[in-house]
Amino acid sequence: HVRSPGVVPPNQFLPMAEQSGLIREIGDEVLRRACTEIRPWLAGDAANSVAVNVSALQFEHRDFAADVLAIVRSTEVDPRQLTLELTESVFFDSAPDVLRQLRQLRQAGVRIAMDDFGTGYSALGRLNELPLDIVKIDRSFVAMVSTGQEQLPFFDTMIDAAHALGLTVTAEGIETGIQARYLMDRGCDSLQGYLFAKPAPASELAGTMETALMAVDQVGAGR
Repeated sequence: HVRSPGVVPPNQFLPMAEQSGLIREIGDEVLRRACTEIRPWLAGDAANSVAVNVSALQFEHRDFAADVLAIVRSTEVDPRQLTLELTESVFFDSAPDVLRQLRQLRQAGVRIAMDDFGTGYSALGRLNELPLDIVKIDRSFVAMVSTGQEQLPFFDTMIDAAHALGLTVTAEGIETGIQARYLMDRGCDSLQGYLFAKPAPASELAGTMETALMAVDQVGAGR
């Protein structure tokens, strides 16, 4: 947040952070704040979790996995309640050391999610080679659903292939009840999008959760 023009979205400041070399410090602080502020919610229900996006450049540091686990210990968060989200390119374009660090994090209990799944890099046949727990179907595919009557067999292909490997499937960019029911009917395990909640400060989390739960109830009731 800056005095002018106010809140700066990530797609504007993250490239500058990466170019300046500050992405590691910023990433560590984001993770620490997320774990600290969400801890009361995590402690109250073992099923709750927090997901944090990670830049590819953060993994270029050999100590990244150790840094993550140190933050988890210092904030007293169960590593099984933390998910790190990375884009497809991190898995397919990075050096072997990145996969080593991902495996180290998974062995400690941290869950690993592939963000923007299906946007061009991943081959379904290679998913079993990766240290993964979750795949997140990209919002560009979800946006193709408008009436709920569309014939989009690639959803079944992606979801069935991921499930066959024991992966959880999340659909991103859900904005309507029609999209939510369409993906649920095809076996999606979880949904994410503005239908349920928009980004909000931690201080407003309780109200955001109530809104999200109401949206879930409406989807379940077919409204």
